[in-house]
Amino acid sequence: MSGFRRAAAVLGAGAASTLLAGFAAPTGNGVEDQSAQVIVKRARAELAGARSVHMVAKVQDTAGATTLDLRLDVKGNCVGSVTLPKGGGRAEMVKRGQDVWLKPDKAFLTSQVPGSAGEDAAALINNRWIHGSAENALLRGLAQVCDLADFQRTYTARPASESLTKGRTTTVDGDAAITVTGRDGADTATYYVATEGKPYLLRVEGVENGQRGRADFSDYDEPVPARTPPPEKSVNLSDLR
Repeated sequence: MSGFRRAAAVLGAGAASTLLAGFAAPTGNGVEDQSAQVIVKRARAELAGARSVHMVAKVQDTAGATTLDLRLDVKGNCVGSVTLPKGGGRAEMVKRGQDVWLKPDKAFLTSQVPGSAGEDAAALINNRWIHGSAENALLRGLAQVCDLADFQRTYTARPASESLTKGRTTTVDGDAAITVTGRDGADTATYYVATEGKPYLLRVEGVENGQRGRADFSDYDEPVPARTPPPEKSVNLSDLR
């Protein structure tokens, strides 16, 4: 508190009040008082209208858990990583415009390129970023992961036969939320919607086609970091072929 008192003395009471207003707690948005259908509709609309978002998604199947941690925007830019199941390794990725950088660890390379070829690839890349075009066949799939519009379609589409039930209030990483559970045949999904500030979709988790998954959303409309790997720490994909 001494720091705030010092600021007040220097800036004056009026200026200090303006400064501290930014620390005010977010106000309730009343979404928890609405129907399950309206809650989910509003949350889907916020996600569909987002210009950028931080998404951490995990899908569990018979092979294990695959995790995506991405900051991505509607222009196709992204920064993040993918972690494969059962020790399959991790790869960092950056996409800016049509340029893609991928930094796989040794476990990732050897899981994707078995045998001595994987070992040779790891030695050749030598912990550098692989740089190439999003149009390159080897990088196209990873580049498509950076398509925010695709994730928006996936998480905002409503099955025609989905039934929704409002649940309890809870928190997601400290943010107050209301839950709504949807059912469509054997598929289930629980939506966690912010009850303070805008009614953002904070989390969705459930089972679809026998696969259990969860996706967390945060940092709505925050810019994707623009920094790209330096040339001295990168190798052009064309030089590896």
